[in-house]
Amino acid sequence: MDKKNDLSKASLKHGSYSVLMVVLVLAFLVAVNILVNKLPVSWVSYDMSDVKLYSIGDKTRDVIKTLDEDVTIYLIGETGNYDHILSQMLDLYEEQSSKIHVKNLDMNREFAILKQYNLDQQTIENGSVLVVSAERQKFIPESEIYELDYTQYYQSGYTDVLYNYDGEGEITSALIYVTTKEIPNICVVTGHNESELGSTITASIKKANYDIQTINLATGSIPQECDILFLNSPQTDYSADECNKIRDYVDMGGKLFINCTYENYDTENFRNLLLYCGVELKQGVVFEQADHSKDQQTPFVYYANVSSSHSVTSNISQNSYVYVYISTGLFTADTKKNTLTIKPFMQTTDGAFQRVDYKTESSITKTATDIAGPLTIGLTGEDSLTGMKMVVFGCASLVEDGLLMSYPNVVNSDVYISALNYLCSFDRSVSIPVKTTDFGENLYMASSRNLALIITAAVIPIVVLLIGFIVWYRRRNR
Repeated sequence: MDKKNDLSKASLKHGSYSVLMVVLVLAFLVAVNILVNKLPVSWVSYDMSDVKLYSIGDKTRDVIKTLDEDVTIYLIGETGNYDHILSQMLDLYEEQSSKIHVKNLDMNREFAILKQYNLDQQTIENGSVLVVSAERQKFIPESEIYELDYTQYYQSGYTDVLYNYDGEGEITSALIYVTTKEIPNICVVTGHNESELGSTITASIKKANYDIQTINLATGSIPQECDILFLNSPQTDYSADECNKIRDYVDMGGKLFINCTYENYDTENFRNLLLYCGVELKQGVVFEQADHSKDQQTPFVYYANVSSSHSVTSNISQNSYVYVYISTGLFTADTKKNTLTIKPFMQTTDGAFQRVDYKTESSITKTATDIAGPLTIGLTGEDSLTGMKMVVFGCASLVEDGLLMSYPNVVNSDVYISALNYLCSFDRSVSIPVKTTDFGENLYMASSRNLALIITAAVIPIVVLLIGFIVWYRRRNR
């Protein structure tokens, strides 16, 4: 009888011990889960994707450090179906600063918020982002975060769909935009059969944090808030009244961005306006003779040389290329004012020339009537008296969509943006490389947080149960 009591007490003691151990193990698992979920994302995650899709760089961290006001970043999607790449990357943004607040916005259930920011629920795609501050907002459509990459198609005919991922670049740019007190305003003059700015360069200009509007000087005036007046190679001439408005703007210290073509030699008022600013257009088309600069032996298509000493192009790699398609030379006018300084930043080689009689002369070598190189394709001008600044290009097709899509490795867009920054003494843009990747590959983030959850919630309990079963089975068969 005593032996039975002793056995019962031993079993009870052993059972209590087992229950206590189970309770302690469960408490330990709960504590580990709580601890892991409290740790910063960067501590418990490792980006294993080849192009670091889920990571943010030092430039983004530097921007975040400067924030002195609250910013809310909405990731737009549907509950249970938010873009996982953006979601995990935005966690890193939020981790960097208490000023950043990331929220998921269900476009079906929370459409009132979209209406509040004048967004149409019907046109918004899953994966778009809205960045909001007390000052302003910026909406980033999904199509600007994931852009079709045409590189392989144009270079080799490869037709599989590839994408460029620009999530970090677009969101960091938006952070700058919504927290900058004054955004420069570009006024593009229209009404003279000008070529419209392409969608690619327009997106780049907006990403560099400039606002763009169009104006018609035949029916209105130059707005007081115009920071840059953009004259984009008019194919029909300006009227005398329009030229007077532009001259008044120049005399008041305005900033001009001017594109020219060889056809502008025939637009007399526009050509005289350039003369007023110290730049002369001469008849002709630039022909390049240097083999290393010509493209496929076509003399009027070539790669221009950029100056490493000019502030517009000093940040442009000397190993990169500016692709030029049909340009005219720019010349310093003999009538230039003494207070005006003209400096070239983009030129041809010494062997280039300007073909004056381009309509009838068929030779591709220099003739006696041609103008010898080197020839200036891009220049700046500054007037020390009025404060006027200008950038002039001798080629209006530098940033056409077709050119930029066919030659994605050229730096034409970078030179454009740098020229805008020069005019405004404004550089609140950051250059974050686009990440080119094949989304068909298995790209993922290995998260220690998720791993810890799996281990503590599944692996360890299964191991404990297995050990318990083995112990029970052995004792049962003794």
